[in-house]
Amino acid sequence: MKKKISIIGCGWLGKVLARALLNEGFIVHGSTTQKHNLVELKALGVVPYIIKLNNDGVFGELPPLLEDMDVLILAFPPGMRRDLNADYAARVSHVLSAIPKNFNGKIIHLSSIGVFGLTQGIVTEDSIPKPESFVGNALLQAETYIKNFSALATVVRLGGLVGDGRHPARQLAGKTTISAPKAPINLVHQKDVVSFLVKLIQGNHWGDTLHCVSPTDTERAPYYTRECLENNLAEPGFSQEESTRTKKVLDTKSEDLLGHHYQLPNCRIQDG
Repeated sequence: MKKKISIIGCGWLGKVLARALLNEGFIVHGSTTQKHNLVELKALGVVPYIIKLNNDGVFGELPPLLEDMDVLILAFPPGMRRDLNADYAARVSHVLSAIPKNFNGKIIHLSSIGVFGLTQGIVTEDSIPKPESFVGNALLQAETYIKNFSALATVVRLGGLVGDGRHPARQLAGKTTISAPKAPINLVHQKDVVSFLVKLIQGNHWGDTLHCVSPTDTERAPYYTRECLENNLAEPGFSQEESTRTKKVLDTKSEDLLGHHYQLPNCRIQDG
């Protein structure tokens, strides 16, 4: 029998993940917040639903999305940069409260390396997060809810996402006095994230905390300068002031546990 994967949040990442899972033979149900996305999801082969999350609860077609699922993937973004009043941890808690009591499946929660403070230096999956921001604390609280909910829940902390037209070099192009020129890069390509998650589901490894971050070993200034110049973007300018931004996030588990290898480790704009 085919396994049913339910994805809450078929957006920039979730939609591509859904396509990959369908290609692997899974049944995929997925949510969007916008009606105009229903047609596109249905055309991909996803069973689509309208679901909206806010601080007060979950609204829409959540019960049928959750019915008889084998794996639930929480792929919706925190949303706190666009809405300062968004309570991400509460929204995760609302979803967990709606899961049927007899659910014995698996959960993948897509978190972020933002749980670590910018000055934590080299961190691995076993490092204790010390968030320094409101967003970081909310991310960590959401992770706690997930881990307490089920021993079969896996938290995947994603690096800064690039690919499919998205890349921070485009936002930094032409800017001046950009901070932390020597800070490490902690990015990951969309295609590698999708491959990582497909291998996680197929490998049946659950109940862990994993990092999905490319092993790029370079600093911000040379990295973004190169990306801009090689893609006909205005050269960025960096501050000469010393910075304490030292966070470098390592993925030390996925190769051994999942057999995962990063295919686009340099996270170039030209990687698409």
